[in-house]
Amino acid sequence: MKKLALVFLGATLALTACEKVEKRTTSISSSSDVNGVITKSALSMSDYAMRAALGNNPNTAAYVTITNKGNADDRLLSAACDCATTTTLHTMKMTGTTMEMAEAKDGFVIRSGDALVFKPGGNHIMLENLTRRPVEGETVDVTLVFEKAGPVTLPMRVSNTPLAKTGTSGEMDHGDMKM
Repeated sequence: MKKLALVFLGATLALTACEKVEKRTTSISSSSDVNGVITKSALSMSDYAMRAALGNNPNTAAYVTITNKGNADDRLLSAACDCATTTTLHTMKMTGTTMEMAEAKDGFVIRSGDALVFKPGGNHIMLENLTRRPVEGETVDVTLVFEKAGPVTLPMRVSNTPLAKTGTSGEMDHGDMKM
């Protein structure tokens, strides 16, 4: 009987310890409001979406607006998605009459009180060498990694016209890919 009581006590303590760890983990995780805005630390992510894979193109892009409501700058270091072998952060700029794209190897600083906008025809998250083709209507997780806030996973809605509700879904020729 004593052995059974000790086993029960040990199991209860183990479950209690797990419960305390779970509570600690949940207190630092992301939260989402009814509008789909995800907040972690002082950062707020909104207007996130992914372009559906077009034709036989092996790449697509994802977009998000990141607002820093804190008192300190943070930096978006990288992004990841299971649907692509490579996920990189890209800039877009005009050089004369040519739109040029380049990898932002150092990421993007999000200054205190500012917003970083990834949108079609502008800065974006490039999903290269797709291992699975995102189709319109599904949701695909994209994880952003920040210097201070850490990782945040966004459930991005896939669309042929991402961000169309804000009027920012204009198509831009991007090599083999429409952005």
